[in-house]
Amino acid sequence: MVTAVAFGRLDAPLGRDRLSPALLAQAGGMGAARAETFLAGRALLAELMFKVFNRATLPEMTLLAGGKPVFTDAVQPFFNLSHSADRLLVAVSDRGPVGCDIEIDRQRRSLLSIARQYFSAKENDWLNAQCSLQTAFWQLWCQREALVKQTGEGVLMMNAVALNPDAKTFLSQSTALRLCHTATEGCLAALALPDANDAIQHWGVNAQNNRLEMLPALDWQRFYPASESA
Repeated sequence: MVTAVAFGRLDAPLGRDRLSPALLAQAGGMGAARAETFLAGRALLAELMFKVFNRATLPEMTLLAGGKPVFTDAVQPFFNLSHSADRLLVAVSDRGPVGCDIEIDRQRRSLLSIARQYFSAKENDWLNAQCSLQTAFWQLWCQREALVKQTGEGVLMMNAVALNPDAKTFLSQSTALRLCHTATEGCLAALALPDANDAIQHWGVNAQNNRLEMLPALDWQRFYPASESA
């Protein structure tokens, strides 16, 4: 059983040799910026699928009703993709549906107003007690995005999520048994995972050969469903 993540960048994209002609043609109907992000994310996913599951070509995809991409063949592993500006993150697992999100630690207008609209009272109390409101905001936003992306229901389900950063627990309609977050290279990243205990493989792009290589494990902070802590 495997759970793995790969980080990439738009300014150093992987080759597209593992992408099907149909996928390349699909990108051809998009605007230039959208096509660049679309292909870079799928090339990163394709390389991770090759490294972890030995898939020489990225399997065919389809979209769920909420817009989440999944592999058409149900026997294939589960995956999720995210990007923020020039940063990319993909996650794969053969345990069940996954959700992932990456956010550059950046300024955002009306940060506290957004937090009051979407975050629970405990989250807002925790947020306002942190040294960096900006970093704390993106940590919470990332975790929430990962949870709603695991189900494929999208940002409209944000209000159904509640985190307790002090107790390291969460409540949501997600089937995740573990929620993880980490900070790396000026970004916040989060994963919603179907397993409680599996190690997470960490992959990154080797600039010398433009392929993925396994890297030392990241320090993921773990949250668990609130019912488990009762």
